[in-house]
Parts: sequence; C-alpha cells; structure tokens
Amino acid sequence: MVNKMYKVTSEKIEKKGSKHYQVLMSIVVCMPILAYGTAMGWISPHKALLMGDSSPSLEPLTEEDVSWMASIMFIFAPIAVFIYGMAADKFGRKKALLCVSIPILLGWVVKLISSHPVALIGARALIGFGSGGGFVVCPLYVKEISEDSIRGMTGTFLIFSQTVGNLVVFMLGDLLPYHTVLWILLAIPLIHFCILLKLPETPSYLIKCGKNEETAKVLGWLRSLPPTDSSISEEVDRLIIEQTTCEPKFSPKLLFADKTALKAFWVALIVNLTREFCGCIAVLVYASHIFAEAGKDPGTSIALSPNKQSILLAAVQIFGSFLACQLVDRAGRKPLLTVTSVVAGFSMCLLGVWFYLQGVGTLLPGWVPIVALCTCIFADASGLQPLPYVIMTEMFNFQLRGTVATLIMAISLATDFALLKLFAPLNNWIGYHSTFWVFSFVCLANVFYLIFYVPETKMRNLEDIYADLEGKKIRNKNEDIVETVHV
Repeated sequence: MVNKMYKVTSEKIEKKGSKHYQVLMSIVVCMPILAYGTAMGWISPHKALLMGDSSPSLEPLTEEDVSWMASIMFIFAPIAVFIYGMAADKFGRKKALLCVSIPILLGWVVKLISSHPVALIGARALIGFGSGGGFVVCPLYVKEISEDSIRGMTGTFLIFSQTVGNLVVFMLGDLLPYHTVLWILLAIPLIHFCILLKLPETPSYLIKCGKNEETAKVLGWLRSLPPTDSSISEEVDRLIIEQTTCEPKFSPKLLFADKTALKAFWVALIVNLTREFCGCIAVLVYASHIFAEAGKDPGTSIALSPNKQSILLAAVQIFGSFLACQLVDRAGRKPLLTVTSVVAGFSMCLLGVWFYLQGVGTLLPGWVPIVALCTCIFADASGLQPLPYVIMTEMFNFQLRGTVATLIMAISLATDFALLKLFAPLNNWIGYHSTFWVFSFVCLANVFYLIFYVPETKMRNLEDIYADLEGKKIRNKNEDIVETVHV
C-alpha cells in the first residue's frame, strides 16, 4: 500500500457565503440522536407508573422487566452499527439515515399499541437498533456537509441532541399523560424522515457516484454560494482527488494494512473508550441515590422529587453541551478534552471521598456530592462525550471513515451494555468509593494520554495529523494537501 500526496493549491480563498444551511442541516441530521435521548430518558419519569397499580400494562412491571427495558437497547445497537455502516458506504449516507428513523418510529408505534412488558422490551429493541445506526451515520453525514471552520461545532450537535432529548422527555413525563408523551415522541422520527426526503446526499458520496455537477449545486447551496464560484470548484476538485482511488467499503483489512491509519484508529478507539470508562454513565445511574443521601443532611436545602432531579441533571448536560458547541472551534479539540478530563477526574475523586467518609461515619455537608455530581456531568457533556466523535471523523479519509466509525461505535455500545450490567456487582465487591476512585484514575490517566499521544485535529488536513502521529515535520505549510490511499 502506497500513500501519495497531491497538491491542490496554495492560494488562499477569501471567506464568503454563509454557514446557516450547514448548521440547520446538521441539526436535522442529528434528530435520530434526539430520539435516542428521549428513549434513554423515557424510563425515568414513567418507571413508577409502569410498576404501580395504575400501570397502563395489564399488570405492573417488575424490576426485571425494567432492567431489560433499560439494557436491551445496547444489545441490538452494536448489531445495527455494522449493518448501517456497510449500508452508508454502499447505498449512501442519506438512504442509510432514512432507514435509521424507521425502526425508531416503529418502536414508538409498538409502545402506543401495547404496554405489555414483552411489547415494551421489543419496542426498545427496535429503537436501540435504529439508534445504533444513527450513531454511525449521523457523524459521517455531519462531517461531510460541514466546512472545516465549523465542523467541530456541528460535530458536537450529536451529544447536544441527546441531552436535549433527555430534558424533553423528563419535562414531558412530569407534565403530560403517558400516551400523550408517546404521541409527541413518535412525531420526532416521523418529522425527521419527511424533512430528510427533501435534503441532498453528502457531497463526498455524490462525487463517489460520479455526480460532479450535482455536487457543485449541493456545495453551493450548503455554502450559500453560486455553483460556479471558484471556491466551490476548488472544493469539488479536492473531493475528486481524494476519492480518485478511494472506493469506500467496510474493510477492516484495509485499515489494518496501513500502519499510520491503524495508529490513528487506536488513538480514536482509546479516546472513545475513555469516554465510556470515565464513569459518567454510572454517575447518572446512581444520581438518585446521591440526591437521597444528600437530602438526609438537615443543613442542605436540596429536596427534589426524582423527576425534578432528572430535569436538573439534564439541564446541566444541555448547558455543558452548549458550551462545547461554542468552544470546540475556538479552543480546539485537544485542550478542551484535556480540561474536561481533569475536571471529571477530580469530581469523581471527590465523590469517592464522600462515599468513603459516609461509610466510616463521617458526613460531609450535603451540598458536596451534589456539586461533585453536577460538575462531573457538566464536564462529561462539555467535552468527554462530544469530542471523541469529532476526533473520530477527522482522523480518517473518506475511504476508511465508515469502517472506523462502525468498529468504534460497535465496541463503545457493547462497553455501555457491560458497564450497566457490571456496575452493581463491582460496587458490592470493592465498594462505591473504590469504584469512583477507579473512574477518577481513568479520567486523570486520560489527561497524560491526550497530552503525549493525541494530535490536534482542528482545521488540519490528514497529512498534518498523520505527521504528528509519526513524529514528523511538515515540509511546506503553504500548500493544502489531500491524502489518498492506493491499493
């Protein structure tokens, strides 16, 4: 395998046009992740109703039923990742994304038709299947329609949409009847499907299909420029060069044959797995207990119902996600991810100290775990959650992007399922304080890995990024270079 570098131009193009259509289209593209956020949060405000005497089911659900409802999504999502990853490369990003909304839509329909435990579990399996595909196709779609100056911001829309979905379902569940909430949530994938029918395919995939004129029109619409504009022509030429010999297909063999790309894959995988092992998911699962324990302190003023607690946490997540949208293209991926890892690490350490002192009979003020909890969730939403997706899509060319996204998301989703199942046994074995200290160690160790091994990807092409991975210097910074892979 030989890597060749093709010069495109060294001339600087004056910035013009608008980015509004790119932002709006990215928001629409991420609607399946919004639906995933609503599905993930749906159990919390409805658990008491489903397990109570007035359950919409024929008989109240058991804890085992609820446990399967919570975890079944993570069983089917990794399977969907491979199917949708291959479909995105073979049939196009748009068609694959249209198919993402169908199982999500069917899942909500099943919930409306029946509230039997088996039906609810099956419905969440359908939603999990569609959501798994969304986590592969949405980052690819967003990356390929966004220009370099805003692709960091649009890349964070993925997690921002998920946190908005959490908040929406928490508020709806607190205010509206059970079936009314289901009808509203059903509308999200339906609206997404109808709008996406009118939106174009990504420019990268259109070039792959040989539709150069249509690519120019799509790029002109996205950039708010005429298709004949010189900057549009240059971007089309760049895409043609990139894909001259790069036929996208799901091919781990091709990835593993390229030493530099394989090194980039391990970097992206470790960064993504750190997101899973940082413990923020466990903190969210255990949040109600922390609030309850903090409420026992007569000096604390925090006394919220479970639904209000969920709404508070979702609001913190949204604030963190919004901050990430604003900072990622200014501060860069690496600095923001490093800072949030430090903050999450110390927050986890403080939670561990609180649990340890509680175990030995020494109580800290009730506000301490609340502040640590909210700080940890804020750090997760503002960096640890969204930035690995951005880095993952920016470190690979069009040919390998789908393969890498498929493999990393399958591993990440399988890890989520394992963590949810093993969290309680781990706590019983080593105690909550030790568990949170392990999470703290992972976060702080990630800081050193980020500093020494992870390259900055903000506004950089593949040659620059791969040169950092190999410890090489770039010969000429005045030329824009596109890397293609020849087999």
